[in-house]
Amino acid sequence: MELIDLSTLVRVNLALNLMAALVWLLLGEVFRMAPRASRLMAAVHALRLLPLGVELLESPAPGLLLALNEICWLASSALLLLAVRRMLRSPYRSRDVSWLAGLGTLAIALAELLGSPALVLLLGGLAVIWLSLRTVHDLLAGIGQAIAPALQAIMALPFVGIAALVVARIVALAVADGALPAIPRMAAELTLTLSITLTLMALLIWRLITRIQHLMLSDPLTGAISRRGFEEELARAHAQLRRGHAYAVAMVDLDHFKRLNDLHGHAAGDAALQHCVQVLKSTLREYDRLGRVGGEEFALLLPDADVDGARRAAERLRRQLESAPLHWGGQTLALTASFGVALAQADDPDAQAALLRADAELYIAKAGGRNRVSAPAREARA
Repeated sequence: MELIDLSTLVRVNLALNLMAALVWLLLGEVFRMAPRASRLMAAVHALRLLPLGVELLESPAPGLLLALNEICWLASSALLLLAVRRMLRSPYRSRDVSWLAGLGTLAIALAELLGSPALVLLLGGLAVIWLSLRTVHDLLAGIGQAIAPALQAIMALPFVGIAALVVARIVALAVADGALPAIPRMAAELTLTLSITLTLMALLIWRLITRIQHLMLSDPLTGAISRRGFEEELARAHAQLRRGHAYAVAMVDLDHFKRLNDLHGHAAGDAALQHCVQVLKSTLREYDRLGRVGGEEFALLLPDADVDGARRAAERLRRQLESAPLHWGGQTLALTASFGVALAQADDPDAQAALLRADAELYIAKAGGRNRVSAPAREARA
């Protein structure tokens, strides 16, 4: 006696896909959580309902059922790839997916008209395999180094499983001249459906957490790192200092900012701060960090830099800002900034010690006439 029959497995699969489709619609339309990706996921599960329902009715046309199943698998795999791309805000366009899905559907329909079930399975299967492996690629590329490799492998496993199931079906047809046993196949589809749903839910939660962290650690006006985020970056740099990796810091103050606000309004002041950050970021190295620590005050973290290198970097930033005025309300507003530079020392109790020295240098620059860089003439290396 079988532990579970095919009809029960199909019904469970139907219920799971229906419930998943409704949950994704609820997340996207009511809670507005990744609405585009959620709609795509709802469509993925909805597409699986049709062939499952036909299989439950025991269709007298097995060839037609196979073609319908392959087209739904192809369409749902295409939508799944698009959902992952949306979830990860991937730069990839949907044109490659659309072309493959359209050509694959046309090929399956032609193979069915020719009365060749093997060709239907082969053409649909190859398209699904490509889409599944492409989903793995885009998933891993979108996550990058943000998640541990072991977790990345777990998240990619369901999509590899789809490709493996299709390969098994093609091999069974080629070697045994028949289909995979219905119960193991349906059990595998049920497992994959559940795994994919859990993976995409985990991806959605990861995206929300990442978004919250970004909002907490970035300045909403300028896009620079917030004070809290900058302090965390400094703490990490100071931990590396004890391992022999030097770093320098610089305090930056936008000159005559209050006067600009009084003459042109707070909107112009906001635009000046945004412009300043854009100019400075365009000149910094990829691993340098720029944080907003006060109204018009910014701080720079310059890893692997000595005091002379930091002074040259600050001077380069000062000249760049001076040569890039702000165009606002039909006017050209000159912007300059003062810089104070300091090198972290091995005996500093924490990163704030170097920041305080840089702040003292900043006051020297401002007292000396502004629009200049001040740094200690000689400072011991870390």
